[in-house]
Amino acid sequence: MTLSDFFVTQADRVMTWLYEKSDGRLASRMGKMNMLVLYTTGRKSGKQRSHTLQYMPDGDSYAIVASNNGQDRHPGWYHNLLNDPHARIQVGRRQQVALASVAGPEEYARLWPRLIAQNPAWEAYARRTTRKIPVVILHPQTQS
Repeated sequence: MTLSDFFVTQADRVMTWLYEKSDGRLASRMGKMNMLVLYTTGRKSGKQRSHTLQYMPDGDSYAIVASNNGQDRHPGWYHNLLNDPHARIQVGRRQQVALASVAGPEEYARLWPRLIAQNPAWEAYARRTTRKIPVVILHPQTQS
């Protein structure tokens, strides 16, 4: 783990802790960015993993970006969702179960310009890496 990876990981842990402990009152926004907490099941460990991520509303769903700060590998949460697309999210005070899907070509073409308008760093990340940065759609599910 590089020094920058270490600091990003620690910042994520602090943000998630603040989000959870304040019931979404703190850390649900970072500047102008909306933040949510994504809970996945670790594909190797089977343990619950959590990350605070920027999102963009898309109808009743939420679009998130698997940028991994422009690194040449996808973030762990992305691999976890590929392995098991069932997740839990907290958006502000609201907690929901969600089903994740990777945006297909048409959806990606529609969402990517809106996403980079919201966070221009993602465009810089896309230029810096050799991989195509995935966009993931979180579809809230009704609980029965």
